[in-house]
Amino acid sequence: MAAVYKAVNKKKARQSIEDDSDNEMEAGLQELLNDADDTTDSEEEDEQQEEDRIIAAKKMLAQGFMPKTRVLILTSRGVTHRHRHLMTDLCALLPHTHKETKLDTKKKTAGYNLLLNSLADLHSCNMIFFLEARKNGQDLYLWLSRPPNGPTIKFHLNNLHTMAELGAGFAGNCLKGGRGVVVFDRSFDEQGPDMGVAGTEYRALVREMLRGVFCVPKRGVKGMKPFVDRVIGIFGVDGKIWIRVYEIRESEGSDKKDGEPTAKPIPKGGDGMPEVSLVEIGPRFVLTPIVILEGSFGGPVIYENKEYVSPNQVRREIRMGKAGRYTARRDVQTDRVAKRTDLGLTDNSSQKPHALDSRKLFK
Repeated sequence: MAAVYKAVNKKKARQSIEDDSDNEMEAGLQELLNDADDTTDSEEEDEQQEEDRIIAAKKMLAQGFMPKTRVLILTSRGVTHRHRHLMTDLCALLPHTHKETKLDTKKKTAGYNLLLNSLADLHSCNMIFFLEARKNGQDLYLWLSRPPNGPTIKFHLNNLHTMAELGAGFAGNCLKGGRGVVVFDRSFDEQGPDMGVAGTEYRALVREMLRGVFCVPKRGVKGMKPFVDRVIGIFGVDGKIWIRVYEIRESEGSDKKDGEPTAKPIPKGGDGMPEVSLVEIGPRFVLTPIVILEGSFGGPVIYENKEYVSPNQVRREIRMGKAGRYTARRDVQTDRVAKRTDLGLTDNSSQKPHALDSRKLFK
């Protein structure tokens, strides 16, 4: 009887536990359903807030306000002194940049994606200006990216001239921290990079990325001066992007000197305003678009420049041309030696001299 009583008690206890577990499962399912409903409501609220932010941003843009932009500028290891001077000139030219130390590419595991996006998030930057040097500084590539979602544009940077290289030509007196007027010339749309025969869809993307780097916001930038004293010109020639920086210089009158009755007046234009001229101050460089990626330093390729030729290919063709000339010269020399040997004109020739040979007659 005792054994039967214990077995009945165990069976009742097991049934009560199963009932409790079923009740808990039903309660959990009900909570999940409620959470799902709450999540749906929260998603709708987030979408509504996002739409409100977009509408507010459009209104600010219509009123002339620019969104807050902060550019992270840095280089990879292996850059030369000219590349470092270019980065220094750009940091002095653009007050909304944040200069970072060199990126150690030897420790990268998943490319530049994780490292650069983490640095941009750390310093609250929404643009990345990354200069990558290859082949011991022979080739320089520029990466422009919008972290964390992209896109990313890769350029080949050449024809580089810094401010310090040509002191006579790049003699300017711009105020440090001033803003510049970014001008996209008509040639940028007519002779710039061919981004598609159908309708140049990606040229607007390149324009927007360059505008985000070189356009300084009106407010919210530390150390910025409320003056516009330079022009950043972006041109398009031969499928490449040419960037030049000019100083806005107004003509000034001279002071009165000894022996002169009056001082020279300020020369003025037809509208009565002082004459304005542009003086190039540097830096200047040329960009060749290579590829556009959908993500930030990753993702599928949405554009590829089919006309781009790698500098490695150019150097290889030069070496092959020199090797071809050397091979042709050696072939001519080898043919000449073989012909002289066949005619018996060499000392080690196996052909016996003829009886009427000049070496026999005039010995």
